[in-house]
Amino acid sequence: MTSCADLERIIKMHGFKVKSTQPTINGCIIDFYHPKIEIKPPVSYFLSSVVYDQNRNMLETTIRSKVDRFKELYLDYCCESENGECLQMCRPHFHAEEKIVSVEATFYKNPIKKFERLLEEMK
Repeated sequence: MTSCADLERIIKMHGFKVKSTQPTINGCIIDFYHPKIEIKPPVSYFLSSVVYDQNRNMLETTIRSKVDRFKELYLDYCCESENGECLQMCRPHFHAEEKIVSVEATFYKNPIKKFERLLEEMK
């Protein structure tokens, strides 16, 4: 089972900076940010976060990244099959004025592996 310390290490390994970690009953909430993004009010527009529930092995995240010129996102791992149908687990957003792309995701199957892939695409 993955610990919150493991998640912090994974986030840092992909070049993001951890701002804070708060324990929860079943896991933790980690706020982090891309080093090229200036954090300013309202911080919710600029911070990334991950909520990890160890008991349910479920992860919810929003990851933000700076886009200076071009960013390609595959997001092929965002499909989780349920009764033969693809449930789309990721939702991308683009903030043109700030040149920030963000992806909201909820992963139930192999959540840590998928979180790592999303971090890799968003660096």
